[in-house]
This record gives sequence, C-alpha cells and structure tokens, in this order.
Amino acid sequence: MFKLDGKVVVMFGGNGHLGRQFSKAILEYGGILYSCDLNIEETKEMETIKNKYAQKFNLVNLDATKKEELKKIYELVVEKEKKVDILINTTTMKGDDFYLPFEKVSLEGWNIGILGNLTIPFLTIQTFIPIMKKKRNGSIINIASHYGIVGNDQRIYEGSNLNKVYTENSSGVKQIHSHGVYNAAKGGLINFTRYLAAYYGKYNIRVNTISPGGIYNKNENEIFLRKYSDKVPIGRKAKPHEINGALIFLSSDASSYITGHNLVVDGGYTIW
Repeated sequence: MFKLDGKVVVMFGGNGHLGRQFSKAILEYGGILYSCDLNIEETKEMETIKNKYAQKFNLVNLDATKKEELKKIYELVVEKEKKVDILINTTTMKGDDFYLPFEKVSLEGWNIGILGNLTIPFLTIQTFIPIMKKKRNGSIINIASHYGIVGNDQRIYEGSNLNKVYTENSSGVKQIHSHGVYNAAKGGLINFTRYLAAYYGKYNIRVNTISPGGIYNKNENEIFLRKYSDKVPIGRKAKPHEINGALIFLSSDASSYITGHNLVVDGGYTIW
C-alpha cells in the first residue's frame, strides 16, 4: 500500500532541508521525481541521490513565483510522463527582518513570508490541477507547521542564533523574535488545504497538509535547542528523516480515503 512505483511526483522546494529528505524517501519507494527549486546547487547529498536514481530523479531550476516558469515545467512533465500523481509544496521564504520585534517588521518582509509559504502553493496547485482533474486522480501535500496551529513562546528565542542561521542580513539583531507571518501563512495553508479538499474531492483528488514541529539543524546553538526541546514531550527536535513516513503515507494508496487532513508530526509539542 505504501509503494509509489510508477507514480510521478512534482515537488517544490526540493533542495531544502526537508526537501532533500523527501527526495530520498520518494525515490526509495519507487516514485519518479521532479524536484524543483530556485537553488539547485548540488550538495554532496543531492549528488548521491542523483547518481543512485539517475533514471527517476530530475532536478529542475525554476522560480515558482513566476507563472511562465510553472507553465514550462507543467508542459515538460505532462508531455514526458502523461500524468502527475503527487504534488508536494515544501517551500518557505524569510525576509531579512524575520527575527525583529513585531513592531519593526516591514511590509516587504511580511509579503515575502506570505509569498513563500502560501502564495507559491496557490500558484503550483493552480498550475498542476488540470492534469489531475483530467485523470481524476491525485494527491496534493502541503507542508505547513505546528506554528500554523499554535502561537510561539517567544521566551525560547532568547539567546538563540537563528538570525545568523536562516537570514543573510543579521546585523543589529540582538534579541531574536519569531515572525508572525510564518504563523499566519502556515495557518492559512492548513485551511486553504481544507478548501481545496472540498473543492476537488469529486475528482478523486486528495489534498492534505503535514505540520512538522521543529527540525534539527546542527547550526542552531545549544541555548535554543535546549529551550525548544524542553517544550516537547519527546524531549528533542525532529530528525529530518522523521517526517518522511507522513509524506509517504499521504502520497500512497495507504491514505486513499484521507483528504482535508492536517497530519501533525511534532513530538507532542502542541498537546499541552
């Protein structure tokens, strides 16, 4: 039931922290993958994947905010594969003021967050839904976040180095704050998914979200890791590969009667 043999998968944000893990899982389970990203710099990890799955792995450089580029990849995949079985959105974007206090956040920074976390899924789904409707089959998976369900405990960011890890311009940022746009966009994505599930259910197209908790990054400092982990019943952040099971489940026939669902994979963060 969990096999993806012969299934065509298009993923956006495929070269990101989670995207690389998802790529390995999809290919291991037999899928044919088109991994799309603005950054296709070949890390050692991606090079290994490419060499191992040369016949089934396609790394595509594109800007998913541009409809003309989405149209090109749609036409390429449909012409070659004649179908798209699974569409995955795992994109995110952060402005340089992402970790500033709320009152100092710019409109530009807010719009970048909405664009990367909510608008890109809107654009990619709008692009690829026609072939799924035609085939009367498909699984769409949007990667949201546990912060689309709950607010942030700002105390855990005290003493963290997240601005240096995740944004290019961190000068002048002394106290780290979590940006409200991430919660707004991911919460919106969860409910947008419910809307789509209701809208396209009659075409046998399933639409679900996965809401991961914090994913371990070796570059985050010990202060933040400890404070975050203290809030998790399991007592740690997720290892990147631990979201793969949820992705394969929602991609495969094992979840054939599940749609409009938000699968939370957060180590229990949101239960208390």
